[in-house]
Amino acid sequence: MKTDERNLVGALAQLLVNGAEISEFQTILASIISYSTDFRPELIELASRWLSANYTREFPNETFWSDFQQFIQQNIDLGFALIDGKNIDDIPSFYTEINRVYMPHEDWKIGSLDGLDDLLYGGFGKFQSNKNHSMIWKDIAYSKNALGIETTIAYYQGKLGATSPFNHHHFQHKLKELQSGKGQTYFDIVAEIIRSHPKITWIYQQTAIG
Repeated sequence: MKTDERNLVGALAQLLVNGAEISEFQTILASIISYSTDFRPELIELASRWLSANYTREFPNETFWSDFQQFIQQNIDLGFALIDGKNIDDIPSFYTEINRVYMPHEDWKIGSLDGLDDLLYGGFGKFQSNKNHSMIWKDIAYSKNALGIETTIAYYQGKLGATSPFNHHHFQHKLKELQSGKGQTYFDIVAEIIRSHPKITWIYQQTAIG
């Protein structure tokens, strides 16, 4: 795999998640076709199809996303993971989506923040032998809202139940911080974990979370 090939796929992902100008997108596609002997046939075929696509519809539309997801799934050596933000409505569905993307062939699943952190260190899951990978988070604004203040309050309150084995003082403090407008939402914590892994390139709509 050539570095330039992976960089070009990453550039396409950036344009898709940020809804860039169509002309900018088409310029990259044309450059891929121009240097077709340097790239894998699947990438050339994808670029050719997209270059001749109907751009009168919303861009990028679900057809583009479906094409792109199929391409990265068939070319795992490129090291891209695509998370669909609209599959995330709460904390359990967040882990369902993470497991769908990262743990499809494992007979166990992750379901906690610590588990997410361990996953991103590598050693197991889809990218166990490729710690340097790119996480593409489609429709991240939807996920941010789903894992926002209300969800996080409910999460902390669940840790404070009478029979909860967790540190009540810790979670009471976290709850008060959040209610005062100073604390982190569940999404903020997830984002912090992802950013703590410098070998992971996180691709998402910049205007959605800054």
